Amino acid sequence: MRFEQLQYLEAALRTGSFRQAARELGVSQPTITNQVQRLEEDLGVVLVLRGAHGVRPTYAAERILPHAIAAIRAEHLLRQEASAIDGLKIGSVRLATVSTGSLTLLPDVVKRLHDEYPNIRFEVTEGGSDMVRHGVAAGYFDVGLLTRLGLDKEDKEDDEDRLHYIDLMTGWLVLAAPESHPLASKESLQVSDLAGEPLIFFKKGSILRRAFEKLVEGIEARVVYSTDSAETAQRMVRAGVGISIANTLAPSTVSGNGVVLLPLQVEWAQTRLAAVVRQGQLRSPVVQTFLNLLRKVPTK
Repeated sequence: MRFEQLQYLEAALRTGSFRQAARELGVSQPTITNQVQRLEEDLGVVLVLRGAHGVRPTYAAERILPHAIAAIRAEHLLRQEASAIDGLKIGSVRLATVSTGSLTLLPDVVKRLHDEYPNIRFEVTEGGSDMVRHGVAAGYFDVGLLTRLGLDKEDKEDDEDRLHYIDLMTGWLVLAAPESHPLASKESLQVSDLAGEPLIFFKKGSILRRAFEKLVEGIEARVVYSTDSAETAQRMVRAGVGISIANTLAPSTVSGNGVVLLPLQVEWAQTRLAAVVRQGQLRSPVVQTFLNLLRKVPTK
């Protein structure tokens, strides 16, 4: 059994595709396929089920995968600790982030880290807060940037023993309405005012989706458009398609040019952009330096 075979197995099962795993790791697809087959022969079990829609793990793979991820992390840390003996010369950060993190904190922080340590590499995956949280907890990522809601109640209780959150920036949930919409001129907006109104929702996995669902509980919600992009939602509002929920942490959440922002009169409207890492994990020098830089960013 070779270490690279564990990497190939983890990438194939995480992406659901030998082709995608090969692209991510910079090797040929036959290489990954052949090495995973050799790993199966060496261990004496079938690890991957191949089908028309990609690959998925067998029961044996589900049992083995946590150990493979632990081995990959150990090798990752070993290399970075070795490089740290002679200064922070090489290393990588496997980062998962919501788009707000990419648009606010990351450009300056990554540039500063890269200027000081030019051989540091970032492997970044963008997605919703749920993807970030689950990916960090499972060990797929070293660190994540996600959005937390006031209604999370210190996030889920089952996360408290697994994850550690570092709040970095604060914002607020608001409603974004077309400037010409009758609700845009109301002095005090009630949730019941949204009944029957055309709404722009977000796809599952977004905290804005969860917040909007919480907000419209008990009223008739007429969803006319769903997206996973805050910027797209704002464009739809500007065009007069409907009303959306928005986070003031996002650079696209601004009044004017056809959009009016309306405050939400709910106690859980505060949002926080936070870094998340596994509780008690051994962090590489690169990851710790990255977290230290994030903590120094001025908060709102």
